[in-house]
Amino acid sequence: MASTSYLARVIIKEHTDTGAATDFTGNYKLLIKAKSIPAPVSAPNTVESTTLEDDTQTFEMGIKTSDKREVKGNLEKEYLQAINEMAGKKIDIIHMYGTDGVGGVAKYAYVGQVVATPDEVGGNDEIIGMTATIIPNTVAVECTDEYVVTDNKDGTFTVAKANA
Repeated sequence: MASTSYLARVIIKEHTDTGAATDFTGNYKLLIKAKSIPAPVSAPNTVESTTLEDDTQTFEMGIKTSDKREVKGNLEKEYLQAINEMAGKKIDIIHMYGTDGVGGVAKYAYVGQVVATPDEVGGNDEIIGMTATIIPNTVAVECTDEYVVTDNKDGTFTVAKANA
């Protein structure tokens, strides 16, 4: 079944390094009331493998790029300050997709860093926006069935391991 973008969200918490594989369980908060969310992963680059013997170009799958990700929303002091309090720190990030608001269709988790900035003001009759820029430090992994997210209905979320 297809889903709309309604209640697609990005949630964050300060990263706690346990020395082992990252455990994404814990208490999260909403990054920003998003207007747009970039994909957490990218398609791989293509590497040309064509030789002078080929009559058509051929390619091999290359590596995936991991550029910054910009989540757009309205400028809200609460989110701006909360994000900037974490500037420079590693954070756990979960992208959630599905109209249930807790990633019932798909979840992607990774570690990164984030900073928030107000957007440019382009006119005299508009809502001022802000951008939360995420710099990924690890590869985003699809973890839809590994974690259960509970929306606490106050802007916070509890993430637990599934079947725990």
